[in-house]
Amino acid sequence: MTSEADRAFEEALRRAKDRAAQLLAETWNCGYSPFMALAEALGLEASEEMIGASIAFAGGISGNRHICGALWAAVAAVGAYARKRMASEGRVPRGGGPEFIQANSEIHDLASRVYKEFVSMFGSPNCGDLNPRFDLVSPEQQRLCRALVRKGVEIALRVLRDKYGPEVVGGGTR
Repeated sequence: MTSEADRAFEEALRRAKDRAAQLLAETWNCGYSPFMALAEALGLEASEEMIGASIAFAGGISGNRHICGALWAAVAAVGAYARKRMASEGRVPRGGGPEFIQANSEIHDLASRVYKEFVSMFGSPNCGDLNPRFDLVSPEQQRLCRALVRKGVEIALRVLRDKYGPEVVGGGTR
């Protein structure tokens, strides 16, 4: 039986994926589009600095064909949400070294799940593999990039839902 919270999550997920696709159509930026859609869905503040960072990851780090912008956006949003949640619960680590690493293991675990699911689905984390001709204009590549952006949003939100519950969108830690 599907709960009201699960139905609300699925609707919020659909809206976030649609928002990411809309932003991609407007900007042609595969880092910015999913990051902004995820920030909106998760109630994260997208500072001008974070917007700039998201823009820079398009095309596999500014056209260098490394990590896919959609994957970067999903990992960044998951890390930002987890850190915000940790802070709201008074679990922000102090100190450095092994203590810092251990205190942030939740973020690493979530980011690793996003990365592994994306790579399992698409075969590579790299824009150069996903778009070998670095074609940004053909209808085929636009469809693929739209699928990457939508799926990055979905993976991020499902990973967060699995960890924190369906309230991550529309009523969770904001």
